[in-house]
Amino acid sequence: MYEHFKSDVHIFSNDILFLIDLKAKPQILEIAIDKHKGELIDQLPIENKRTDLLIWNAIYTKEIIKHGISTKYLHPIYNNFYDLIPKLNTLESLQKLELDMISTYLDLLINDIEVTDNFVINRILKHLHLNIESQISLKKLSRDLNLSEGYISQCFKKHMGITVMKYAKKIRIERAKVLLLSTNESILDIGLALGFHDQSHFYKTFKSFTGMSPSDYRNKNYG
Repeated sequence: MYEHFKSDVHIFSNDILFLIDLKAKPQILEIAIDKHKGELIDQLPIENKRTDLLIWNAIYTKEIIKHGISTKYLHPIYNNFYDLIPKLNTLESLQKLELDMISTYLDLLINDIEVTDNFVINRILKHLHLNIESQISLKKLSRDLNLSEGYISQCFKKHMGITVMKYAKKIRIERAKVLLLSTNESILDIGLALGFHDQSHFYKTFKSFTGMSPSDYRNKNYG
């Protein structure tokens, strides 16, 4: 019933909204990846894809706000995607951005919903998510946020049940999983892009979170 609309037909369906309510990130990513195959076959015009992503950026933001995360917290993330969308000039790069968008917003919903009333935790989480491609250290985090290392460590562990550095690694591995399945970038390039020192560091960290190497994860899920 949606075939006469020029936009992404999923915009007019409640399926994605339902999955957001369930915090079902893998299922949303699966829908997007399947949709991307059709877009490539149909050679979807770049301008259409840009428009669709602007709409999705607003939809995800609105839905995340509905689940209790403050607009002030979301502004930098929304603005970052809003500014990036017009700058990308290939369908593949826009599709990659869409997967990044889904991953970022759903990670916020999954990981942050329980602490949205804690201003300090929100500041830390926002910084970690916005700097996911940078090398993170407790010292740098302390300097950037103007908070002591001890306070950051104690506060984050108390509210999140995980150390801040382990959480930083966790969200980078989640992003790596998306990139492994949605791009042809080498494992080394993905690891370096996400702030890992070298391929060995990336392999070791990835395996500690997933139980398998990045190459095994890619091969298993492609198969």
